[in-house]
Amino acid sequence: TTVNMAHLFKVDRVRLLCSCGVLKPITAIYFCRHCLKLRCGNCVSHEVDTLFCPNCLENMPSTEARLKKNRCANCFDCPSCSHTLSTRATSIQAPSPDDPAKTVARKVYYLACTSCRWTSRDVGLKDQTVATGGWAEQDNEHYKFLQSLLEHYRSVAQQEKLDRERKRFSHRKSAYLSLTDKYSLPSLLGRKSLTPLSPYSPKGDSGQASEMTPSEAVSEVSGLPDNIFTDELVLSSVTNMVQRMASPEWQPEMTSDLYPLHKHILVKRSLRCRHCEHNLSKPEYNPSSIKFKIQLGA
Repeated sequence: TTVNMAHLFKVDRVRLLCSCGVLKPITAIYFCRHCLKLRCGNCVSHEVDTLFCPNCLENMPSTEARLKKNRCANCFDCPSCSHTLSTRATSIQAPSPDDPAKTVARKVYYLACTSCRWTSRDVGLKDQTVATGGWAEQDNEHYKFLQSLLEHYRSVAQQEKLDRERKRFSHRKSAYLSLTDKYSLPSLLGRKSLTPLSPYSPKGDSGQASEMTPSEAVSEVSGLPDNIFTDELVLSSVTNMVQRMASPEWQPEMTSDLYPLHKHILVKRSLRCRHCEHNLSKPEYNPSSIKFKIQLGA
């Protein structure tokens, strides 16, 4: 019985031959009823149906997800163990608004991890009076530089788009200019026809990309602090590579600098046959549902 149960979860023991010639387990093979052929993950096109948070199960439009960098604004992950943080409530003594000499109990909220016991108080985050968020975001010292890079590459992309438009309409412009020379139309009309067609340059600007100052490598680096050779090293206070790469913008070196991480959002995908473009798999729209509208498994 133990051997049979062990084989039950080994789906790779039996593989099916896809129409593209690749062997795949039955869990990764679909059957197209229109083409009457087997399809694997390489033979289908993936389409994103919905974006949602796996914790609060809230749907998110694609534009909002792009602005929030594909993260949920209300749910957080533990920066120490990547477990989902929960909101805890506690009472503190605060001065009364009517009489400052008296103290009253006030309910506040903080973030806590039920796995590694990490809390938002460990990094000095202030407790909130509401449980729906409002946590202070960590400032990025390179924010202005990154924004200037984004603006620069946007202007570069816009300049390339204008160049493609000029090449596309170059033959039409040349034919129009020949008519103005033939019939002696005012030269002002010809100059108006040469203004850019893009809405990003309404005043006839060239749309050239802004100049960026390139970064230069320094030959001298700052020295190590004097206490690095005398103070005792506590390895538990140093972050590992997983904790650092979870925050690529800051990459904290010490565990005292770990901040809560916004939770990544997930997607529900539809699979479509590349040959006949019929759906092979389509989940339901509701994030809490695990059922499929269409599921043509082999």
